[in-house]
Amino acid sequence: MELNNGYKKTYIQILIDSLNKKYTVLNELMQITIRQQNIINAEQFNDDEFMNTIALKEELINSLSELDKGFEMVYDRVREELKENGNSYQSEITSLKELVTKVTDLSVRLQVLEKTNKTGLEAVLSRKRKEIGKARISNETVANYYKNMSKRADSQSYFYDKKN
Repeated sequence: MELNNGYKKTYIQILIDSLNKKYTVLNELMQITIRQQNIINAEQFNDDEFMNTIALKEELINSLSELDKGFEMVYDRVREELKENGNSYQSEITSLKELVTKVTDLSVRLQVLEKTNKTGLEAVLSRKRKEIGKARISNETVANYYKNMSKRADSQSYFYDKKN
């Protein structure tokens, strides 16, 4: 399908808008990831708050996926035009390149923060596992003590009053 110049400019503007939305969503994702980092680094790990951030991030990641699909569909329609007549769209191409650079930089920073958070979360989970293990051993010890004591309740007391 051959597109006229007005449609081509509209599609290019849609690409620019799509990248702007993606940058906005990535910024929101970065803020939530920073919040996760604060939760991980806090003295008391808040499970509920952390799970809430995961749900929020899932929604944003789905939005990013939809934006990427839409971008690809529109880009496929104007790819040849941009290659063949790039000079006609120089300012739009410049905007697209700048936005792609901003989105890529933010994505890289986000990946680095995610990696840091993963390491921190693994440390938190390791501490929690140890605490659970200690609690389980303590509970087993107490249970065994009471079980042993209840068996001995039928037998004579260890302490015998000799003042009769």
